[in-house]
Amino acid sequence: KVARRGAGDDAGTAAQHAASSSAYTMRSENSIFFEVDGPYRAMVLPASTEEGKLLKKRYAVFNFDGTLAELKGFELKRRGELKIIKIFQSQVFEQFLKGDSLVSCYAAVADIANHWLDVIESYGDDMATEEVTDLISEKKFLSRPLADYGAQKSTSITCARRLAQLLGQQQVQGSGTGTHYIIAKSPPGAPVTQRAIPVIIFAKHSTPAERRRYLRKWTVDNSLTGDDMDIRSIIDWDYYKERLANTIRKIITIPAALQG
Repeated sequence: KVARRGAGDDAGTAAQHAASSSAYTMRSENSIFFEVDGPYRAMVLPASTEEGKLLKKRYAVFNFDGTLAELKGFELKRRGELKIIKIFQSQVFEQFLKGDSLVSCYAAVADIANHWLDVIESYGDDMATEEVTDLISEKKFLSRPLADYGAQKSTSITCARRLAQLLGQQQVQGSGTGTHYIIAKSPPGAPVTQRAIPVIIFAKHSTPAERRRYLRKWTVDNSLTGDDMDIRSIIDWDYYKERLANTIRKIITIPAALQG
């Protein structure tokens, strides 16, 4: 703003105009603003098991006092994931803060992985049956009535169909049917979606004769006897070992190999 002296202005008026006016400058600017978090003590990133495929938005970040600042993208935060994987992840991340070298750090991390692999390989031998079931069973809900799914196939749909056989069609008529199941080792070679067994069949209120009849039907194994009715003998342990091992590869094995 420039104060101009008019013909009728005296020197005093012109000076007041100049004092009350403002001067402006113009410039071009293209700015990017960053929000900086931290500093942090450590950040754990998983590796992909497939070359060229990235795992986006998965990380665990730790404060200097060892507390977890942020956890994103891992199975630990997902509903419906196997409890054994959730417990493994809840224990393993903080182990990356242990030791005074990469070797001692990964030794501490490996102890957690080995413990849970031992649980699978021993068939949970030192645990109660209820605890084993809780660790590896899955719970999912159907968003629609079972009849609406038609010929679709999934583990939860198979479980719901078997619940209908066991408890009656009225149990699966509405939406929101809850399914709770384990994956059986039989029939051999059948897709996982066809090997979902409702956990309720192993409940104490189920008679031995009823349990044997349905398990023979669902596993297509008429040789099952009373001694084979325990859930440990039905479970596909190799399937659960592979699911746990896949998580271990992403968090421990591949990162350890890439870091020498």
